[in-house]
Amino acid sequence: MGGTGVLCQALLLSLVGTIGATLEGSCDGPCGSRPGLKKKITVGHSHTRPGTWPWMVSIQIISQSGGRYHVCGGTLLTPSWVLTAAHCFKDKIDLHVLRLLVGAWEIQWAVSGPLDPRVQERKPVQILIHEQYNIKLNTNDIALVQMSSPAHCGDVVQTACLLHSNESPIRAPESCVVTGWGFRRGEAGLAAPIVQEAKVMVTDLDKCNETDWYHGLVHPNNVCASYSDENMDTCQGDSGGPLMCKDNETKTYVVHGIASWAVGCARTNLPGLYTSTWHFLTWINSKIDSDMKMTNLLSAAETLASYPEILGRGAAQKLEEDFSHSSIPGQPPR
Repeated sequence: MGGTGVLCQALLLSLVGTIGATLEGSCDGPCGSRPGLKKKITVGHSHTRPGTWPWMVSIQIISQSGGRYHVCGGTLLTPSWVLTAAHCFKDKIDLHVLRLLVGAWEIQWAVSGPLDPRVQERKPVQILIHEQYNIKLNTNDIALVQMSSPAHCGDVVQTACLLHSNESPIRAPESCVVTGWGFRRGEAGLAAPIVQEAKVMVTDLDKCNETDWYHGLVHPNNVCASYSDENMDTCQGDSGGPLMCKDNETKTYVVHGIASWAVGCARTNLPGLYTSTWHFLTWINSKIDSDMKMTNLLSAAETLASYPEILGRGAAQKLEEDFSHSSIPGQPPR
């Protein structure tokens, strides 16, 4: 894997170099910077500390009573654009109820009130879903969200790195990291209050597609990553968050995947599946650099102001039921 930060002008993302930080919003340094790690911060927790993954974004919904509910993760690519999963918006959502929290570390469930002063809250301007996203097949599960104003970089906010376009996608075996606020167990519950991290091992797609694994349901533009600890996995609420691997030369973490789907959480031979960012570099560039001539735009006038039923990683209950009852599933039903 590879990818080093380069300075890009405004929202222009160069396909001949790493997609990195821009000049807007005071983010004038290289992508993948983690200045917060150099600070001596006492947090009183055994989880990650503020600034460990400064490009993490919490996508939240504001209820009618004002309470906040984390629904998906995201990655800050530029000060104005967040990368996430398309299935986070599979139920049409009124943009007015969505919020993006940049620089978040500890989140509260169903609580209204002031945010941590280090957290930057933004409203979405538009949501761009991949034109070929297929909710039934879990293909092209990628989306971009433009924020109402640029984020300002600092100790707990930085932009993430993607691969160079001339590099190869991540391959097995490779040790990587996933992060998120998702449920810590598969049963219903609350999002983790502190952003969690876990080490994963990229697994060969052919292995993941074996009969006793996913039986051919994994697509070429997926990344399959398994856990050394069988009790650990991404789960509901981790959707849209990054799969990151360290560049051996620059020691910078590069986002290689977007948490997409799985059958259940932490099940034997059913590891997490991620959308490979390498396969969508051209798409990302075209959308962010397209002078707002976007397709699949979800605007407030076109969407429903209903509370969405969002399932983490796109693994709908019907997929799980059909998978468990079918010895040779043909396609991943939803």
